[in-house]
Amino acid sequence: MLSLSPVNGDDQQPSLQARTQAFLQDFFAKGQQFVRELIEENDRLRSQDAAYSALRSTPASLMMKLKQQIEHLEAECVEIRRLAGSVTQQSGSYRAQLDALEAEHHQLAAMHVTARQFHGATTIEEVIRTVTEVLLNFLGIGLFTIYLVDEERQILFPFHREGGDVEDRVEVKLPAEGALAEVLGAQRPWRASGPRGSSSDVILQLPLVSGTRLVGLIRIEGFLPQKLALEDGDLALLEIVSEHSGISIESAWIRAHAEEVPFARRLLEEFVVG
Repeated sequence: MLSLSPVNGDDQQPSLQARTQAFLQDFFAKGQQFVRELIEENDRLRSQDAAYSALRSTPASLMMKLKQQIEHLEAECVEIRRLAGSVTQQSGSYRAQLDALEAEHHQLAAMHVTARQFHGATTIEEVIRTVTEVLLNFLGIGLFTIYLVDEERQILFPFHREGGDVEDRVEVKLPAEGALAEVLGAQRPWRASGPRGSSSDVILQLPLVSGTRLVGLIRIEGFLPQKLALEDGDLALLEIVSEHSGISIESAWIRAHAEEVPFARRLLEEFVVG
């Protein structure tokens, strides 16, 4: 409650009447502000009610259409999140596929070059050089010995050695039994599914065959430092070496002992017709 009694004190203080008047002015000013705020809030509520009424009057088909659009957008968001979450996995898969394709391309190129080199070799020296290049550069085999067959004596004799002295290797009698006999007894080019004739000091023994004729043998004894083991692609290339080098060695042998005869229609027709 306000006291209207006179107040004793400093004459310079505002009089009670003046302070009362100031209080009333401030009170009514705040009241007016409060009334204005009530009016504004009422207007806002009316606007919301009008919007809600308009929404309630919206046709059901339009509401359904809006709902469907919202559901469609939500489904798109789910799909985007799924795709975004698998980007790393997919990119890794694509990288692996690319690496596999590059490895396959390299393998096919190596096989193509190998076959062409053997087909182009016309001397036994060229064949041996091709075998050496393939084993070293394509397969990473750094220690091996190439034996050729002496059919008269029924032996294998060391002809070339890579990674060591060929004089350290001795002649080997063609065996009738054992691991080497199993490798040579097939009388056909070596296949990855066939016997390998492995031992403590030999990784693989590769027969060199032309048709059913054994012309030589490669003993694979060690890898280059960066090579750990033979892979599937290496075995496929070794199959080509086994077959094509054998054919090339026999062809070079026959060529070396053949008489030079010019091409002539008469002789060629005899070969074809006869």
